[in-house]
Amino acid sequence: MNGRLKKLFLFGLIALAFLFPSMVNDPYYQHILISTFLFVISAYGFNIITGIAGQFNIAHAGFIGIGSYASALAMTRLALSFWVALPMAVLVTITFGFLIGYPSLRLRGVYFALTTLGFGEILFLVFDNWIPVTGGPMGITGIPAPTPIPLPGGYQIAFESKAGFYYLCLVFVLLAIYVNRQLLHSRLGRAMLSVRENEDLAQSVGIPVARTKITAFLLATIFLGICGSLYAHYFRFISPVSFTAGESFRQATMLIVGGKGTLIGPILGAFIFTALPEFLRSVEDYQWIAYGVILMLCIVFLPNGIVGLVNERRARGTIGRAEDG
Repeated sequence: MNGRLKKLFLFGLIALAFLFPSMVNDPYYQHILISTFLFVISAYGFNIITGIAGQFNIAHAGFIGIGSYASALAMTRLALSFWVALPMAVLVTITFGFLIGYPSLRLRGVYFALTTLGFGEILFLVFDNWIPVTGGPMGITGIPAPTPIPLPGGYQIAFESKAGFYYLCLVFVLLAIYVNRQLLHSRLGRAMLSVRENEDLAQSVGIPVARTKITAFLLATIFLGICGSLYAHYFRFISPVSFTAGESFRQATMLIVGGKGTLIGPILGAFIFTALPEFLRSVEDYQWIAYGVILMLCIVFLPNGIVGLVNERRARGTIGRAEDG
């Protein structure tokens, strides 16, 4: 019965998500949802490498930047269709993910984090100083919306409007949820969780640690490339300030507060930290302080995030009822 209720609840949420643009016509709220979806896609990528595999990647925003610049340049400089630019951006992001992941994932803990931090800073300097290609601090403007999809009878699916882009992002959000769910219930996912908990023990039972971590890293970069491409074609403007280490820590906060290594945590964290800046708009200069305080409190009091706390309470309740029985 519980499984059936969960499926009905999930189906209801998906139906509500598809009906949202028709129920809420306010462009502002549609913008908030689109921004949230972009963070959700990114957070699910972060969840694979950090939440499931246990490798803290501080170059997260830099990889999103690679996807953004690759997709934007493919359409503005090469005049390619968005449906070519998107997979191209993902391919470029995966390539850089392999180049940084292959040598650095042999490191552990803080050494891996520092390596990715350095790589993220290098990417920021490239974005900021390679002016003929990236536009430098001025960024790239005039990025077109995704190319419409033609339909029979002269109709087409356009993405110029917020409602159209909303549905495009929703499709990729559902894809990210599906991949994370399948991963958590797969042999590969269990291998990643074993590596996260104890690399030496995982290796002793025959799990190829290096290959498992590289696989997690490459899977994560797929969603970072998708997020970067969608980000560029939604905001129609990108610049280096959107891909700093601070943005990586902001998205890490989303994942940690929501619940790393869980299926619902990335969604919850992304929603909280997309709505929170709207409430903190009057004290914008202190937003990063608020993020830091929330992150520290969560690490101390909610190390497994909100979803982790709920799961712990539920497990304790189940055990308690079993003991009473």
